[in-house]
Amino acid sequence: MEILFKLLLLLHILGAICGLGATFASPFIMKNARNVRTAAYAHMVNGKVEKLAKIGSITLLLTGLIMAIIHPYLFKTGWYIVSIALYILTQPIVAYLIPKHTKTLISILGQAEGDELPYDYIQVSKKIAPLTMAAQVLLVILVFLMVFKPF
Repeated sequence: MEILFKLLLLLHILGAICGLGATFASPFIMKNARNVRTAAYAHMVNGKVEKLAKIGSITLLLTGLIMAIIHPYLFKTGWYIVSIALYILTQPIVAYLIPKHTKTLISILGQAEGDELPYDYIQVSKKIAPLTMAAQVLLVILVFLMVFKPF
């Protein structure tokens, strides 16, 4: 059973790298969008990164829950319970709110005339920044809890 647990832990860590890495990479990818052409390319790259993030995020959740089923004491530890809560709090931001605004951005780009980024695109981009920051802060806390298990 311990070998299974360690394999799950390995998958859990790989899932975290994929899932959390994309959350931190996305703003850097999108920051390079200086005009309509580069913005469209950035969105295409970001879309591919997000697919990896979804796989990693699902892997993270499933392996975390299976490890707790193998070792039920985890369901009684504060760090584990808070980690699950933070994961649940983060998901609407990264799985709904940010993609909703991203779809709007892509739509604006599709209607853009010329190569200059439209005003509406810039305004919607500004709405995404605090959401991304909130997700990043929650995820840093989540990683801290998983690594240090403070309570």
